[in-house]
Amino acid sequence: MKSPRSRASAAIAIDGPVLREARKQRGLSVLQLATRVGVSKAYISKLELGYSPRCSVTVHASLVQILRPERADAFRTDRAAA
Repeated sequence: MKSPRSRASAAIAIDGPVLREARKQRGLSVLQLATRVGVSKAYISKLELGYSPRCSVTVHASLVQILRPERADAFRTDRAAA
């Protein structure tokens, strides 16, 4: 039996400017990234601008897989200091 998880624990705090820079470095538009992740263009824009400061674990995993940052926690605002 699976234990229920709270919504807060299933969400990851995102650093929007870092996400935007990674997207631009990969040469992707907001629409292209949104399409690859499977979310709306508006949602990616909200993440980048900080209007939606958290995303699901699934969306975060997709962003990491697509944008391939040096660190898997690159977009997280709660990441541990290196």
